[in-house]
Amino acid sequence: MKNNLLCDIGNTTFSFSNGDKVSVERFDISSISDEVYYISVNHYWEKRLDMQENWINLRDKLDFSKYYESMGIDRVICCEAVENAIVVDAGSAITVDVIEDDIHKGGYIYPGFLALEKCFKDISPALEVSFNFEIDLDRMPKNTDDALSFGAIAPLISHIRLLSTSLPVILTGGDAEKLLPFIPNAKIDHDLVFKGMEKIIQGQV
Repeated sequence: MKNNLLCDIGNTTFSFSNGDKVSVERFDISSISDEVYYISVNHYWEKRLDMQENWINLRDKLDFSKYYESMGIDRVICCEAVENAIVVDAGSAITVDVIEDDIHKGGYIYPGFLALEKCFKDISPALEVSFNFEIDLDRMPKNTDDALSFGAIAPLISHIRLLSTSLPVILTGGDAEKLLPFIPNAKIDHDLVFKGMEKIIQGQV
């Protein structure tokens, strides 16, 4: 079976299924003449690429009636990749989506850890900290650094654990490894978005 070239376009980066990553500022359309299937949350680049014959926008192949209107296409594609799972995409924002029997049951958005660190710093310079991802969530903190880390990590993990009693957890995104130790039954899949895209291309949804 042919391996399609896939591209996930974010606000800052073109991420390709062959492992290449290019910043949006440096990307040159003429550098790729092959056929590319893509999704994009970057409206500027989506408009430019829609004028290119070799770039195929998968947005047109999706049934958005299964989701809510403003849901990001990257979240939708990750959900399409699974039949029964809790999908946690830990990036600039952290999204948590529940998919059961191929039906999106709902989901929510949590601030990414860098955003939370900045939030604490903006409240007071005394609260500037890098989160401790080795913190014991079963013990209440007794110092400021751990108190901030606990406040950022515990609410998210507690709710994911509640949801995961009957469904497996799939982690993806840049901070997936940071969350893994807190969710023993979770698995990391950094190719989840590309698996969802391939599923759409093959007409399996």
